[in-house]
Amino acid sequence: MSRTLSENHAHMDDGSCAIARAARHDRNRWRYVRVGTVDHPRARGRHLHARGANAMSRHRVLAHPQDLHCVVYHLLVLTTYAVAFWIYQNPSRSGITGPWSMTAFVAASSVLLAWISGTDIGINFHNHAHRPIFTSKFLNRWFGRIWTFSGGWPSYFWWHAHVTVHHSNLLHPERDWTLPRRRAGGPFENIFLYMLAHWPWRYARHLWIDFANGPRKRRNTAIRELLIFAALWSIPFWIDVKMALLLWVLPHWLANVLGMGAGMFVQHEGCVEATPARPHGHSNDHLSPVFNATSFNIGYHIEHHEYPNVHWSELPQLHARMRDELIANGASLQHTGYSAAAWRAYAAACTPDFTQ
Repeated sequence: MSRTLSENHAHMDDGSCAIARAARHDRNRWRYVRVGTVDHPRARGRHLHARGANAMSRHRVLAHPQDLHCVVYHLLVLTTYAVAFWIYQNPSRSGITGPWSMTAFVAASSVLLAWISGTDIGINFHNHAHRPIFTSKFLNRWFGRIWTFSGGWPSYFWWHAHVTVHHSNLLHPERDWTLPRRRAGGPFENIFLYMLAHWPWRYARHLWIDFANGPRKRRNTAIRELLIFAALWSIPFWIDVKMALLLWVLPHWLANVLGMGAGMFVQHEGCVEATPARPHGHSNDHLSPVFNATSFNIGYHIEHHEYPNVHWSELPQLHARMRDELIANGASLQHTGYSAAAWRAYAAACTPDFTQ
């Protein structure tokens, strides 16, 4: 039987133990992992950090010291939004003298805000979804709520889509509705179609189905979290509706469409469900050192899907242990980041395929 997050934490006192355990585990266990997280019904009443750990660990705020980077990054994102709002509200004090300079400011700001928001939710909060970063359940719950609202998501909704749906049903043609649909010949649909269709349209439809038809506790949790999200997400609209549309809604749309949409596409483009013949064929690794150093090691995606409870900071060491096996089994190891992979996908989408 696969282990839950709380059970795994009881054995993750340090990175070396986590990596050694991962190397010993059955390679197929990742397909059956059911990870509980903060504010999910399965997580209630469970200890999220090591039971019986030394006395000092009970006084830590962070579950892992490297998670300070996650906290700082998110606080910087919120600060950046606040600065953008202030500049918009005080144009004369910011050197904005007319409609053209305001247009330039909004255009540049929306793109930059989208970039950091996409990273903050799709990569940074992603770490928290798998391994809550605080030792306090209260902090995990509320910091999660103020984490994802700045990317257009209720935290519980994002967790459900990523952990319950994507990780538990990776590349399943019906059940993993987070990924691009497949064309008749087998490959993913056009990347542009996927980016435009997946958020919020497909996500909204499938989340509605999952929550409406799921257990009552899940449905009630979804309603509560949606109301909390609506209260938080509406704050900029109370300040200035036009500002909220330009520097809040637009960046969130761009973050989900261009950032997280393209990222999800390249993570699994050309991949298949894991089989004995292709045990690592479910994901692509993107091994650019600069990309991983600035993106919480998200490029080690094969390792992450097979061992989702290994801390993000320990994925490079896990990759080093698995590298020979990955190469021997024909795993997709790409020496670029997501941007280069996305541009290749854009070019392929614009090139006519005369073979079909």
